[in-house]
Amino acid sequence: MQALRAAEERWLAPTALPLARRMGVIGWEPDGFLAFCGRCGGSVGPHEESEFGCAACRDERLPWERFVRLGEFDGPLRQWVHEVKFTRWRRLGDDLGRLLGRRMLDAGLPAGKAVVVPMPTTWLRRTTRGIDHAGVVAHGVAAAVGGRMERLLAREHRRAQRTLSPAERLRNVSGAFRRAGGPISAGGVVVLVDDVRTSGATLRAAAGALKGRRKAGFALWVGTLGVASDPDRRGLGGW
Repeated sequence: MQALRAAEERWLAPTALPLARRMGVIGWEPDGFLAFCGRCGGSVGPHEESEFGCAACRDERLPWERFVRLGEFDGPLRQWVHEVKFTRWRRLGDDLGRLLGRRMLDAGLPAGKAVVVPMPTTWLRRTTRGIDHAGVVAHGVAAAVGGRMERLLAREHRRAQRTLSPAERLRNVSGAFRRAGGPISAGGVVVLVDDVRTSGATLRAAAGALKGRRKAGFALWVGTLGVASDPDRRGLGGW
């Protein structure tokens, strides 16, 4: 068995190996919970975070209760997300989702109770890319936490967020999401899943559509694979 694994690592490109093997080969692990803010997901240093969040978010009203990530959107994690998104590698997306789900359980998410909601894509983007990458990741999260995946959000097609400034991102996603599907049970837990948090504008708009204007009656968690690094920790721009 060891000889077979050695041959795989020698002859197969790292991108052809399963996620667990890739992680082992390069020594990659998800971030510890002290490395990021549990409220907004941004990277923090020692003693930067309190029960009210970090310097970047503690003065902001966020529509979710807990944020969990795997790491900063950089290096190997960035490469893996791009493989899922642009080469339609569903197995890798599912494995990343399962890893994120296990980290959410470690963070205190109750097992067997969560409704997992993928960040919705549009018909045009799904057709163009050939994959609903957030849906694939969310499927893995649901499997890991013992929950069920439900598509409770719909999205209107807009310009791609990555091409816009923080202020333009806020305007671009305003009104882009609406609730779909059935009701959410009072007292339950909902997990909103996306691949990457950049400015936070998309997540905030989607979370707002999930919760609506009234008191939601359920706890909302957010899980992303990566969080884009912020050059200015005290000004997220998208919050």
